[in-house]
Amino acid sequence: MRAPGATRLVTLVLLAGLVPWRDAAGQDSIAAPSTFTLTGQIVDALNERPVISAVIKLPELQRFVFSDVNGRFSVPEFPVGTWEIVVEMLGYHTLEGSFTVAEGNGLVLRLNPDPVALEGLRVQSRADGLLERRRRRYPYRVDHISPQDIANAINPDPVAIFSRYARVPLRSCYWGPTDMPFGCYDRRGRVMGMRVLLDDAPLLGGLMELQMFPADHIHSMDWVPGKGLYVYTRFFIERLNESRMRLMPFDPFE
Repeated sequence: MRAPGATRLVTLVLLAGLVPWRDAAGQDSIAAPSTFTLTGQIVDALNERPVISAVIKLPELQRFVFSDVNGRFSVPEFPVGTWEIVVEMLGYHTLEGSFTVAEGNGLVLRLNPDPVALEGLRVQSRADGLLERRRRRYPYRVDHISPQDIANAINPDPVAIFSRYARVPLRSCYWGPTDMPFGCYDRRGRVMGMRVLLDDAPLLGGLMELQMFPADHIHSMDWVPGKGLYVYTRFFIERLNESRMRLMPFDPFE
């Protein structure tokens, strides 16, 4: 889910710097390398100044880099094609979208300042702060389904709420004698098993068990592609607010 005020990055089509070569018949052809070093710069949309230490996430490739003191970044061995990009920096709206690139081009991505975040006017509970910091520290994309999303959902089924807001294509699993009608999801053509955690503990029944859980008992959810769906109950949030409990970070190498 896109955060409030998030900027949608339109698709950018960047022309390749291609190298001509001669085939066996002596005809000129064009060869495009399969990987190259992607370079770019993150700047402030208002004053064009470089944005330092912004995190550039490539969720589908499970990679990330940070911008340097000049706002520049580079990603070696980057595959030619169309990929999703997410750029985050405290004090700026999140920038996200898809782009098509090839060798010979650079990206200039402009972040719009977020005055509310800069002025620190938003009041957070201890639990909300812990959850937000965990999401921000994870180097890849995390889709957050907020309490407002759950409260506004017409369908009270938690699985339907998750599928709608996280835009996850659920599908059946056929593993051995067990047929789970929506226990897996499609990730770039691969069928992946769906791991579900309730209050940071594995839910053995997965989505089938989550479907029977009352939606009004759920505070929020975090969808971490490749790791699982984290579901937080209102009781768990109360414990975080009233105690000194800490949250383990999402481990990108788990």
